[in-house]
Amino acid sequence: MTAGWTEAIGLVGGTLTTVSFLPQAFKVYRTRSTRDISLGMFALAWFGMVLWLIYGLYLGSPALVICNGTTLVFAGYIIACKLRFG
Repeated sequence: MTAGWTEAIGLVGGTLTTVSFLPQAFKVYRTRSTRDISLGMFALAWFGMVLWLIYGLYLGSPALVICNGTTLVFAGYIIACKLRFG
């Protein structure tokens, strides 16, 4: 498999993973409720995304950088709301 196809597969997988955070972010925005959200789970996931982003920067992988950078924003928003609305 060529590097182009490998990166394309990474972009599709990363996009799906990134988009999976949107329904939760929209729900939090709409309801201002984070009662059923685990702060521990989102904090661990956020930290994991930071590490994946660093890894992607090290490898020079657009798929890892774009997808994890975007997901950090969505998960960070949910964490901020959890801390604010508790």
